[in-house]
Amino acid sequence: MTLIKISFSVSESFTVSVRSPVSVQRGHVATLPCWLTSSQSAEDMEVRWYQGGAQKETSILLYKAKGVDYTSQKASYTDRVSFGLKDGTSGGLKTGDISLKLQNVTLEDTGKYTCFVNSLADYDSASVIDPLPFIPETGRPPLLSAVMKDDDKVNVSCESEGWHPKPELRWSDRTEALTSADVSFSKTSDGLYTVRSWLLVPSSSEVSCAVGFLSFIFIYLLWGTNTLAAVCTITLICFNMFGRNAGIIKSQFHYFKFLS
Repeated sequence: MTLIKISFSVSESFTVSVRSPVSVQRGHVATLPCWLTSSQSAEDMEVRWYQGGAQKETSILLYKAKGVDYTSQKASYTDRVSFGLKDGTSGGLKTGDISLKLQNVTLEDTGKYTCFVNSLADYDSASVIDPLPFIPETGRPPLLSAVMKDDDKVNVSCESEGWHPKPELRWSDRTEALTSADVSFSKTSDGLYTVRSWLLVPSSSEVSCAVGFLSFIFIYLLWGTNTLAAVCTITLICFNMFGRNAGIIKSQFHYFKFLS
């Protein structure tokens, strides 16, 4: 009689943990840290990353049978995702690090991400809500234009593009804030905002338009005079208080002065 001995090992139970990255810059690489708290190897497990309310069958990244399966991958993530490292000392899959590395990040990548792990003995998942805290993007300097109207009035319009998140727009003259008749926003294909506004003022007015993240920046306006009294230029100095982009940003704004 022949005896056959079959040996196999069953993985111990585990818990999946995640955390959000500190900050993300559009077009750069982002890593969503995810790991097994027991630090056991994930090489023989099934790991599935998916986004939002999507079903597990539509994956961003699917790892099983010791390889990545691209057959069910969401098309917008093609050639952009792989496993990353949660920190510089990580040993990768061998130590239970199943972090998601996302390249060429776009504003459309925002949303809920879920990491699901399955083994012979256990399964668990963890989600990160809005895991991509984008560094705000400062748009172009406001462009002012003016059209003469009846009754000695001037329609002054202000437009600035390339912002994220949605900026604030403020009108003012040399003494007080002015109320705009209209402020509208539109979004480009890459998720950046354009803001537009117009103001009806007397022809002898001097007005300014400022666009920015007014809750997070300090604004200093340095203005001078112009011998033609038609256009004056001021410099807006913004102290950006967002992580790696901290520094001084200089933009040009324009004052229009209409002489009676």
